[in-house]
Amino acid sequence: MRQVIGVAMGVVLALASLAGAAGVGFVAGYTACCGLGRRAAEHVVTGTGPDRIVLVRLVGPIVREGGAFPFGSGVSSREVVTLLDRAQQDPRVRAVVLELNTPGGSVVASAEIHDRVLALRRAGKPVVALMTEVAASGGYYVAASADRIVADPSTITGSIGVIVVLTNVEELQRKLGIRTVVFKSGRFKDMGNPARPISAEEARIFEGLVQEAYDRFVDVVASGRRLDRARVVELADGRIYTGRQALRLRLVDHLGGRPEAFALARQLARLTQATVVEYGRPGLVERLLGLVHDAVSSWSVHPEAAPAFSLQYRMVP
Repeated sequence: MRQVIGVAMGVVLALASLAGAAGVGFVAGYTACCGLGRRAAEHVVTGTGPDRIVLVRLVGPIVREGGAFPFGSGVSSREVVTLLDRAQQDPRVRAVVLELNTPGGSVVASAEIHDRVLALRRAGKPVVALMTEVAASGGYYVAASADRIVADPSTITGSIGVIVVLTNVEELQRKLGIRTVVFKSGRFKDMGNPARPISAEEARIFEGLVQEAYDRFVDVVASGRRLDRARVVELADGRIYTGRQALRLRLVDHLGGRPEAFALARQLARLTQATVVEYGRPGLVERLLGLVHDAVSSWSVHPEAAPAFSLQYRMVP
């Protein structure tokens, strides 16, 4: 009987392995043949004429790889950078409008988009940031790289700062009778271990990481908004502002919505008319395949790949 069970389990494991290999092969083949990053069609938003203004929307938390979820509840910096590169390479594109509805997110991902916006401007293509419902923290970091910022009067913006959130489950483990044993090569190797309190030395290290990222954020705002650094520090205590308050504080340039942002982009590009277009994004199947592709790539290097913590330019509800 045991032999029969053993054979059956062996067959199941073999089939599972073949299925996994087939899935990985399908993703790899689809990527090579059809291309997850292929250029999708574009559609007209408004306007006429041969010159173009590209609308790029950032909706949801800013992450680096693959988008937060396949159904559009996060924005991948990699995908946004691809769209901005396409706009930069297209000679018909004269300006870009970045429409923001994001509480921010990854420090690295926000910086990637920020740097690519600056590259667009250096290429002679002005960028207008449009704040809709929320453009806070990393969203404001991105907006600060634009030539001009337009905000709805009720936009929630600001939240200029950095946050690291660590979970401590020491008390829970004690109640459940769970004990964690750690072997480490140095006394800081398990910094952030949720099974024990953070030491004073570790707290100083974390605070140093946060301060370095905060200083970079302040410098970006001071440079992008042409404000005195000391003034930015006064404003950058993590608080949020409405669009109307941000205008008074010189954190944005104009109040309005899409019509005002498009008109400003035409003005900066010295155009009397232009066609506003939005590039098509990958469909649901392509996005799902992209997520699988990213997961397979991560597992092949680090099967347990999941960051213990990350620095975030993000507004926390």
